[in-house]
Amino acid sequence: MTHQTADSAELLAAGKLDALIGFPPVPQELRAKRIGQVIVNSSVDRPWSQYFCCTVAARKEFVQRNPAATKRAVRAILKATDVCALEPARAARTMVDRGFTKAYDYALATMREIPYNRWREYDPEDSVRFYALRLREVGMLKNNPKKILADGTDWRFLNELKKELKG
Repeated sequence: MTHQTADSAELLAAGKLDALIGFPPVPQELRAKRIGQVIVNSSVDRPWSQYFCCTVAARKEFVQRNPAATKRAVRAILKATDVCALEPARAARTMVDRGFTKAYDYALATMREIPYNRWREYDPEDSVRFYALRLREVGMLKNNPKKILADGTDWRFLNELKKELKG
């Protein structure tokens, strides 16, 4: 059964749910209220912590028609990622000021907990392979990781930007 995010936290607190998958700031709120117990934290628990948790995706046709715009967008995302890693207080304040969350403390905890600075270290191909295998194991993907990597990935922009944005 699925529930709205806000309802899930309340249902867990009331003992009407056994578990939930939480994304910031929900886990921070639950920890602050001493509700539940963390079973897996993908930021620190292996094997999940060894792979990218998020990706940038675009339609193939858009990337082919708009390579400059694609590269600009990826650059902006990576620069923002660096701000989150290097200036977590600034990033948290921006989240609050722009209305993404009301709780500065939870936003700051999120900025400090998520390993934003690892985008230069992780192997994106290995991450796609890892998650494709997990999703295939549970029947959510039919294609094997090799086909997904061959047909659905393009590392050109990331590789160029890694060189450009050395940090």
